[in-house]
Amino acid sequence: MNKLNSISYRLQITGMLVLMLVLFVGCTKFLEQDPEDSLTEQEFFRSEEDANAAIVSVYDQLQDCVEKFLVWGEARADLVSPITRKNDQTWLYELTYPNDLWALRWGDVYQVIGSANTVIAKVPPITKLDSRLTQQESDIIVAEAHFLRALAYFYLVRTFGDVPLVLEPPLHDEVNFKVPKSTAEEVLAAIETDLQAAEQNVPVQYETNLKTRGRATKGAVYALLADVYLWQAKYREAAIAAKKVIDNKALYSLVPGANWFDIFSLRNSTEGIFEVQFDYLLRETNSLGYASERFIVNPNHLKLYEDANAPDEVRGLEASYNSNTNGRTYWKYVGLSTLDLRRSADDANFIIYRLADVMLMRAEALSHLEDADKAEAVELINAVRSRANLPIYDINLISTDTNSLVDLILLERSLELAMEGKRWYDLVRIGKNGRPELLIDKIVTSRLVSERALAKARVADPRSWFLPIHINELAANPNLSQNPFYK
Repeated sequence: MNKLNSISYRLQITGMLVLMLVLFVGCTKFLEQDPEDSLTEQEFFRSEEDANAAIVSVYDQLQDCVEKFLVWGEARADLVSPITRKNDQTWLYELTYPNDLWALRWGDVYQVIGSANTVIAKVPPITKLDSRLTQQESDIIVAEAHFLRALAYFYLVRTFGDVPLVLEPPLHDEVNFKVPKSTAEEVLAAIETDLQAAEQNVPVQYETNLKTRGRATKGAVYALLADVYLWQAKYREAAIAAKKVIDNKALYSLVPGANWFDIFSLRNSTEGIFEVQFDYLLRETNSLGYASERFIVNPNHLKLYEDANAPDEVRGLEASYNSNTNGRTYWKYVGLSTLDLRRSADDANFIIYRLADVMLMRAEALSHLEDADKAEAVELINAVRSRANLPIYDINLISTDTNSLVDLILLERSLELAMEGKRWYDLVRIGKNGRPELLIDKIVTSRLVSERALAKARVADPRSWFLPIHINELAANPNLSQNPFYK
C-alpha cells in the first residue's frame, strides 16, 4: 500500500517483500518468535528503493492500529454510550474485560515498533551501498522511524502502563524478544529520546500537502512531545513544545467555523498536523466509522452540545454527531458533509494531532504555571470557542486557579475532540497528575444509575485505569506478568 502517493508501484511491491521477509515478525509474533535468519539481512536494505519501501511499510502498519487507538481512547470514557453491549468495541465501556478481548491485543502496535527498529538499524548503511540515497535522505527516513516508534510506545504506555521496551530489530540471534516489562518511566524516557532524535532531521514540511500532513514533520514531533510532557506533568516543557507548533502560522491555522467539518470530510486541512492516511482508490480503508457507530453520544455530553443558552451549532448536530434511528451517533468518520451525506467508502483519515488539540494542550500546561501565563491559557481556550461561535470567557469574571482552568479546558476538549481517541487519555492524565476524583466522577456520572456502583468500584483504583494484558501475550512470553489490578 502506498498511502503517501509519492512512492511508485514498484516500491509498493518492494515494500511488501521487505515487510514479508525482513519485517515478518508482526502482531504478537514480534514478541513471540525467534528472529529471521541472516539471509534477509544480506539480501535487503541495499538500495534507495529498499530504504523508501521500508519506511512506507511502517506507515502502512500504523494504518492497522487506528481502530484500536480510537477504541482505547474513547470506549471507557464519559462521552459515549454503547448502542449494544458486549461486542469488540463496547466491552471496554463495561469496565470488565474478557481475557481474550480483541482490544487487549497489542501485537499490531509492536509490529510498528519492530519495523521502525529495523529501519533505524538497517537504513543508514545503505548510503555506502547505493550513492542515490544521500545522507540527508537517510537521516530523514531514520528520523521518521524514531517518531513512529515513539508514537507507538506512547499509545502502549498510556493504555497498559508498564510494557516491554524493545529497541533493537529482529535481525540477529542476540536480540531477546521475550523480555519482561519495563517501567512506564523507562518507556517514557525512551520516547523522549526518540523524539529528540527525530526533531534533528525531520523536515518542517514536504513537497506536497498530503505528505506534510501524513508524514513525520517537526510539527508532528513537537505535538507528540507536548503530549508526552503533559502526561508527565512537565508543564513548562509541554508549553514550549506546543508553542513551536502554534508559532508556525504559515503551515498551521484553524479552519474557519463554517468549514469545521472539512477537517474530517476533506482531510489534510490547514489544521492537520499528523493524520494517518487512507484512500479507498489505493485499497486503503478502515473500520473507524463502524467502531464509532457502535456508540451514541452520552446523554450528559449531548446536553453540552445542545445547551439552550449556548448551543454548539458548529461542532454539534450534523458535525460531531448525526441523528438516526439509533439516536445521536458520531459522524466524523462516517459523513462526507453536514447534510447527511455518508462516505461511499470507509477511508476517513485518523487524525492523531491537529492544531486545536495542541492549542488546548498548551493552555493546560500554562494553567499549571505562573499567574501571568494563565491569561494566555484563557486566550487559547477562547480562540477555539470563538471558532465554534460560542461565548468567550472574560478572564476578569472567571476563576483562574489551576483546577478551574483545567476544567474549562477539559470541557472544550470534549466538545472539540469528541470521538478522536483523546478522552480517556485526557481523564487519566489529569487523574494521575493529582485529581483522581475528577476521573472517578466523570466516569460514574456518565453511566446509568444501575451501573454506577460497579463503575465506581472499578475506577476508584488507579491501577484499573490501565488495561490487562491479553491471555495470548502472557502465554507466549513467560517473562510477562499480568498488570497488578487483574492478578
